[in-house]
Amino acid sequence: MSLLITSITITTPQLEPMLGFYRLIGFQFTASKVDKGTEVFRATHNGVEFSLYSTNNPLRSKIPSLQLGFKITDLTGTVEELTKIPGAMCILDPTEMPDGKKAIVLDPDGHSIELTEY
Repeated sequence: MSLLITSITITTPQLEPMLGFYRLIGFQFTASKVDKGTEVFRATHNGVEFSLYSTNNPLRSKIPSLQLGFKITDLTGTVEELTKIPGAMCILDPTEMPDGKKAIVLDPDGHSIELTEY
């Protein structure tokens, strides 16, 4: 048995900062309206659909409810740019680890994002 991720969806009350954050990582979004009167922004990367839904619910958990990992180029520069986005925060500076150079950044909704440089 094998596992293949086909989609990831995040519902957010902070759509614009979230779009800016994930665009810097490399996602290219297209917008569309959904039946409930909100917007969804979708991007596809290597066959995986990544979506951000706009919501008016401002409640945030103190513990990240979602953790994602991405391989990117220019880890240090990307982390510097991501932490300029309101609400984003670096919780592990770019660090050499046994399996590569990594950083952990919280997105504007507090989701934990592990970034590995390749």
